Amino acid sequence: MRILRPNVTACTGLQMSEKKKNARDVFNAWALDYHTKGMEKGHWESVREAFSLIPESGGNYLEIGVGNGYGIAHMARNHYRGGMCYGLDISENMVRVTAERTRDLANVRLEAADFLTWEPPAGVRFSCIFSMEVFYYFADVAAGITRAASLLAPGGMLAVLVNHHTGNPESYTWSDDLGTPMVLWSAREYEDAFRAAGLSDIGHCYLPDRTDQTGTLCTMGVNHRR
Repeated sequence: MRILRPNVTACTGLQMSEKKKNARDVFNAWALDYHTKGMEKGHWESVREAFSLIPESGGNYLEIGVGNGYGIAHMARNHYRGGMCYGLDISENMVRVTAERTRDLANVRLEAADFLTWEPPAGVRFSCIFSMEVFYYFADVAAGITRAASLLAPGGMLAVLVNHHTGNPESYTWSDDLGTPMVLWSAREYEDAFRAAGLSDIGHCYLPDRTDQTGTLCTMGVNHRR
C-alpha cells in the first residue's frame, strides 16, 4: 500500500461557510471516534450489493471517500486483486485509518485530496469509479459527476451511492443536524447529471441499508465514448 502526501490546502469542491463545519473537519473528527465503525456496519450491506454489480477487472479502480477503508480493501482483495485501487478522502485522518487497514495490500494507493482538484497519475483512467455518501457534500454535484465521467476509461462505470436524497425524508434534516452544507437531489436529478456528463446505460436502484428504511440510492452509468 502506498500513501501520498496530503494535498488538501484548498477544498474548492466542497461547500464552505464561516458558520458551518466543512466536510473535511467533520470527517477528520469522525475518524477519531465511533463513526468509522458505524459507517462500515451501517452501509456495508448496500455497498456489498453495489459491488456485486461491478465486473472483475485488472484495470484501475477509484474510490472517492474511502472512510475507514472497508470498501477499497474489499475491492483490492477481490474484484481488483489483479489491478490497482486508488482511494481519496478529503480527511487526512480517514486516510490514515485506511492506510492502517490496507497496509498489507500492494495494489492500494491512497491520497488525502479534494476530488474536484485532484489529478490521477499521468495516463491513468479508471474502469470503475465508486463513491458512498460523498457527492451531496459537493457544492456543485453535477460538476463532481462530470469530473468523474471524464476520468473513466472507455467502458468504465461510475457508481454513486447516497442516502441523502429526496426519496428519503429522514435525511432532510441532516444538513442542519450536522451543521454541514449538503445538496438534496432526487434520483431523476442524479440520472440527468449522469446523462449530461456523457454517460449512458444509466439507471438507479435502492439498495438495503441499515441506516434508514428507504435504502441507499445507487445511480450507475457507463462511459461508451473513446
